[in-house]
Amino acid sequence: MAPPQKRQRENTVADIKLRTLDASSPQLLELINKRFGEQAELIRLTEQRMLGELQERINIMSLEMQQLIGRVQQLEEEAAEVKSLKAKLMSMEANWNSKLQVQANEAIAADLRIHGVPCMEGENLNALFTTLCATLGSDPAPKLRDIFRVRQRSANSTVDPIIIAKLEHVREKIALLKLIADYRRTKKQQLILTQLGFESHVPFYVNEQLTKAHYDIFKEAMKMKKLNMLTAVYTRRSLVHVRVTGREGYICIGSMPELLSLRADNALFQPEQSFRNG
Repeated sequence: MAPPQKRQRENTVADIKLRTLDASSPQLLELINKRFGEQAELIRLTEQRMLGELQERINIMSLEMQQLIGRVQQLEEEAAEVKSLKAKLMSMEANWNSKLQVQANEAIAADLRIHGVPCMEGENLNALFTTLCATLGSDPAPKLRDIFRVRQRSANSTVDPIIIAKLEHVREKIALLKLIADYRRTKKQQLILTQLGFESHVPFYVNEQLTKAHYDIFKEAMKMKKLNMLTAVYTRRSLVHVRVTGREGYICIGSMPELLSLRADNALFQPEQSFRNG
């Protein structure tokens, strides 16, 4: 069997021309220039195509950017509108709370809070109130809309429940509180249970009835008074009034933050002085 013959590459016409042409012949130079021209045109067309695609992509991105900017501006406007609505709602809430507080104060404006009086079975609270008024020189006693003891939160409490006396008129409550203040000033003592018919010299107390919010303010103000931050604390028309140490005049406190702002004022409280006084 004859050995396989190696297949020879067929020469193209161009290859034959290149082989037959002298390196310096004009035909070779023309052919090379033609090849360079074809490559240059191919590169130019490729660059033109790529630039066109890039420009198209840039235009798309520019359009998307404009849409994004428009969306951001819309969101900023909506955020500003939401902020404005939130401010209006907060203002409405503050006004509503203020009105509710006024109504709550009006509801108890003529109420007295009596604590420290022992709870007796079958007691007559109306008669007890009449005895208190007679002791103070208020005869006849102011008319009552109601009088009752507040229900205890815990059945195991050892503290006697307070008495709430609801008078018909605010002026009568104010007059009765003035009589109590005059008694304390002239007698230089508190009201004691013997004045109500009990065999005990333990004091009892009569104060204005306060809403829970104002009662919390009153308790905090009393703590501040013990720290010498306040020199006086009293209630009037179911509102708490305080006098700041080192200042003249009284301040009506409408909210807990308003009272706490006095605590935060460094000019009102010097710890060294408080510790020395304590």
